[in-house]
Amino acid sequence: MSVSRRQLLSTILPHALAATAGAVLLMPALSLADSTNTQSASADAGFPFAPPRGRFIYTITRDGDPIGTQKLDFISDAADQLTVITDVEIDVRMLGLSFYQFTQHIEEHWQEGILQSLLSQTLDDGEERKVDLVRKGDRLTGKYNEKKRDVPGDLIPSTLWHPDAIKQKVVLDTVRARQHQVTVADKGQVSVVLPFGQIEARHYAFTGELNRDVWYDAGGIIVQAEMKAKDGSIIRQQLLDRP
Repeated sequence: MSVSRRQLLSTILPHALAATAGAVLLMPALSLADSTNTQSASADAGFPFAPPRGRFIYTITRDGDPIGTQKLDFISDAADQLTVITDVEIDVRMLGLSFYQFTQHIEEHWQEGILQSLLSQTLDDGEERKVDLVRKGDRLTGKYNEKKRDVPGDLIPSTLWHPDAIKQKVVLDTVRARQHQVTVADKGQVSVVLPFGQIEARHYAFTGELNRDVWYDAGGIIVQAEMKAKDGSIIRQQLLDRP
């Protein structure tokens, strides 16, 4: 069955992975404090959880064929500050020719566990999309391209790395700065086969205006995420390397 560029566009956007990088991303059922990758920052520094540190690298596939990568960087310049950077590169090729390209760079700046700003620059098969939001009181305001945006300041970005992602009924789309209604279901603990071996992870299903299955490890890190394309193919993101 042939797949148009627009069909791919609607199904292989990251958070995909972030997740997203992305995603790339935890939840009361998973203890972040127990993770070997969650170090210095903690609740007593203003964060209600201990964020990960370092770079997480994911591979993105379509029906098992590699089409891209996602990198998720957690950077702390001070005990109460956190910068999360997501970089996604997708290049779908058929018969040696590039059929669809997608790149995205996202910067989330957090202070004391509160999102202060979000910048997203996307090149969507040649079409540029830019989100620039900053906190003003209890709102995040700014622009998507030349359109004004004003959304609640407590929204969790669709990168889904944040511990409260699984508690949300609305998430913030990082491509166009829109609010997406979601329902989250806990599918239980399962075994996941990754490129480096098998691990135990907890499976959550996000449905609604954002549809994605996400698996988190015991430390609250996203180890796998996937979605079904309109043509029935499976777009999957899997953890390839971690700090």
